[in-house]
Amino acid sequence: MTVFAFFYHNLMKHTPLIAVAFLGAMLFACSKDKSAPVLKTASLNDTTWRMTGYTIAFGPVNGPATGTNNFFQSYSNDPTIPCLGLNAFTFTAAGKVLWTQEPRGCSMVSNFVSSDWGTWSVNNAQTQLTVNSPQAGAGRSAMPVVYAVPGAYNYTISSTTLTLSASYIYGQKQDSLKVDRAIFTRQ
Repeated sequence: MTVFAFFYHNLMKHTPLIAVAFLGAMLFACSKDKSAPVLKTASLNDTTWRMTGYTIAFGPVNGPATGTNNFFQSYSNDPTIPCLGLNAFTFTAAGKVLWTQEPRGCSMVSNFVSSDWGTWSVNNAQTQLTVNSPQAGAGRSAMPVVYAVPGAYNYTISSTTLTLSASYIYGQKQDSLKVDRAIFTRQ
């Protein structure tokens, strides 16, 4: 038997084993070491946040935004002291939202100064924050300093910043889009 024939015979004999080993190496190379994700609820538990920004962008449903309102500055009669920023919110580990408003503070809800505002929860994907309150209405989420939205706010969180956003269609012909974006800083 020639060297070539010997090599060819052994190669054919071990082809299934070589193919399995090659496939395993490819799968191993494609896998990533993923540690368990950190749940965002742990970051909200027993933390207090103060609003530091709120913009409302608007435009057609099927197009780019045509304008943006810095609602954080324009909502107050005195834009040098944004009254929306004089509100603090604590998300308790028990699922409550506590609201404290400082003197000269303002909100979109009148006659509330400090209260047990409602309850909070996040979805399984850790991307949406629901804030239930009797003042919001059924099926809506609401923080007193942000417009109520159907369902939940989309949210992102870091150790220092909480961002809530919501997009919704409005107008008589349902042809306009509004995008709210509120930013809170951890206290």
